[in-house]
Amino acid sequence: MPKIERFEDLRCWKKARELTSEVYDLIKESGVSNDYRLRDQLTGAAVSTMSNIAEGFARYNKKDFIRFLDYEQSSAAEVKSLSYVVLDQDVGYRERVEEIQEDSEVCQRMILSLLKHVRSTIPNSSGEAKEPTLPFETDGGFTPEWSLPDRHVDIGSSSPERE
Repeated sequence: MPKIERFEDLRCWKKARELTSEVYDLIKESGVSNDYRLRDQLTGAAVSTMSNIAEGFARYNKKDFIRFLDYEQSSAAEVKSLSYVVLDQDVGYRERVEEIQEDSEVCQRMILSLLKHVRSTIPNSSGEAKEPTLPFETDGGFTPEWSLPDRHVDIGSSSPERE
């Protein structure tokens, strides 16, 4: 298993980044930009999906990471739900909205898969999480290192991939 030192290496983060970009593109091109409440809720949910993995990854223990992964997957579901509001408003762009719905589902499944993996690494017997190694640098900062299966990681590439 590779050691993950950056949240940008996680496939679910990359997919969430793609989803966020798709949501912003739709907002720019459609009449949704004039519905401030819907626009803000939709972009907020998309950004939350992406940013919670970064925040959770930077936490000191797996239980916090799991909590943030749970927030993320529910934000991805919120993006899907809000996209139905966009469809119901008949602003056009049906294909793009359906792509966003599909991508939010894929993103949610990827996050849940990672969440289940991280949860499986916490021993049930003692109830305590085995914490990741946090090597401290001379400037007082830290770099979290997580051991994750290859299916969750794309080390060395932080640009979103279109599947």
